[in-house]
Amino acid sequence: MVSAKPLESHLSSLSLVGAGEFALDELNLIDDDSGRGRPADKAYLGIRRAILNGVLKSGEHLREEPLAQMTGTSRTPVRDALGRLVAEGLAVQVNRHRFVADFSFEEITVVFGLRAKIEGYAASLAAQRITQPELDALADSIYKIDQLSGLDPEIAAERFLRLNAEFHSIIVRAARSSQLQALVAQTVAVPLTTIKKFIWDQKLNIVRSNAHHRDILDALTQRDSDWAEASMTGHILSTRPKSPPFKREPSRNQQPKEQHSHDQQT
Repeated sequence: MVSAKPLESHLSSLSLVGAGEFALDELNLIDDDSGRGRPADKAYLGIRRAILNGVLKSGEHLREEPLAQMTGTSRTPVRDALGRLVAEGLAVQVNRHRFVADFSFEEITVVFGLRAKIEGYAASLAAQRITQPELDALADSIYKIDQLSGLDPEIAAERFLRLNAEFHSIIVRAARSSQLQALVAQTVAVPLTTIKKFIWDQKLNIVRSNAHHRDILDALTQRDSDWAEASMTGHILSTRPKSPPFKREPSRNQQPKEQHSHDQQT
């Protein structure tokens, strides 16, 4: 059962990682006194953070009323937020009920494997189809990531996430395949680096990641499909978690035991 305790108190112990390592992209809590932002956005960000830092655990039933109390909103914004979280892959829907998605080590390892294969293939196609402006955009992303060194960890992490997503998106688009883009969108719906840090506390090295980006760019510039595929595959697999750092509790049964009249989730 989700506690109605305000979200801020749940997150009071959240800490940042050191410079050059991954940190959550949305650490700033919503200012309840500011009045800014839509209630649906407030509910979405609050529930999302609670999932990513483990307050809401894998398999937990996401009930509207307690979530509304936790985020300081109402059930309608929470219902909208849950729909977004299902689409993002952080929650799953069973009939009219939503549950926190399974973030087990085994499941995330499968997602890493899928990404490596699909994005590796995308890179091999892109090597033959990418344009010079797209190569220039990749080089620009690499340069901007290099400039993150020495910045505040929060700022560096937020900017890295955006630049890294841009880098990968350019390559997928350069493959010139709508089917491939759809497959990639499904596999990246779960924010893997966020899960690694805040569920398993396994950190991403930005400097190493950008070195891989350079290798991928070199392969694409040389129009070498085999090299591009191998570089992209190795890049993604290098960040795959090797083992869970602690024993996680088994996921709860995601089938509701009983129907509650107040849970009118659609």
